[in-house]
Amino acid sequence: MFQGNTVNHQTCSKCGFCIEVCPNKIIEMGQASEVIINSDKQSLCVKCGHCMAMCPTKSIKVADLTYEENFFKLPEIPVDENSFFSFLSTRRSIRLFQDKPVPRELLEKIIHAISMAPMGFPPHKTEITVAQNKSVVKEALKYMVKSYQDLERGMRNPMIRSIIRLSVNRETFNSIKNHVLPIMKFGLPYMEKTGDDIITRGAPAMLIFHADKASESHTEDLYICLAYGLLAAHSLGLGATAIGLVPPVIERNKLLRKMFQIPSENEVLAAMVVGYPRHSFKCGIRRELRNVNWI
Repeated sequence: MFQGNTVNHQTCSKCGFCIEVCPNKIIEMGQASEVIINSDKQSLCVKCGHCMAMCPTKSIKVADLTYEENFFKLPEIPVDENSFFSFLSTRRSIRLFQDKPVPRELLEKIIHAISMAPMGFPPHKTEITVAQNKSVVKEALKYMVKSYQDLERGMRNPMIRSIIRLSVNRETFNSIKNHVLPIMKFGLPYMEKTGDDIITRGAPAMLIFHADKASESHTEDLYICLAYGLLAAHSLGLGATAIGLVPPVIERNKLLRKMFQIPSENEVLAAMVVGYPRHSFKCGIRRELRNVNWI
């Protein structure tokens, strides 16, 4: 049984905030009007830390969490509404980069921002491989191109096309048919002719997101982490974009998995390239959701 959550009754102010914020209602007000941990529910604790973060007297202790190591003082002035929406409106997907390396300290700041992304169940399941070595990425590109050449040929064969249709979900198949193949039909010959990289876009750095395929809520967590990474890069004056062509070929190629040091139990779900933008946009682009229903 999970053990270790405690309440310091000498310092507890009995405000009850910890009781209100506990998502699984593990903390209660006892018969003696003291805040207590329900021993029958203690195993439900996910160590989210909400109770400790809310306690004004630091009287709650969750197992494995300490105020010194796991918590920090919140900034007094969060970003205001206008600044937030202005920031969002100026972010664009960047696919053209300067031939200039991204300092490690900036990549570490992006990773730090990603670590603050919300998750379904703590702790984080997301793992990241940061690829800065251009020679590794260049070597990997050969195998990525070969994979898409094979896919393009396979989709022209009715039997193989049917097998592919049955082996993936409808979303993936439609993405392959309507987006990937048209891009590859012209892009692969273009790459061969010019040497331009239409897959990783010649970016100086690439982040590959992966997680243990059996871990809880890792798929949703990972895509939220990706969004945080894209926004963090923008805040640092960098350009970034999610690259959907990269994850499936790394996921299915043993050599690529080895090159990018992906653990055997992990699945690769997302990737983003990052660097200094070669150009700056002069205006924003309005986007609308397909539909919004108010009920």
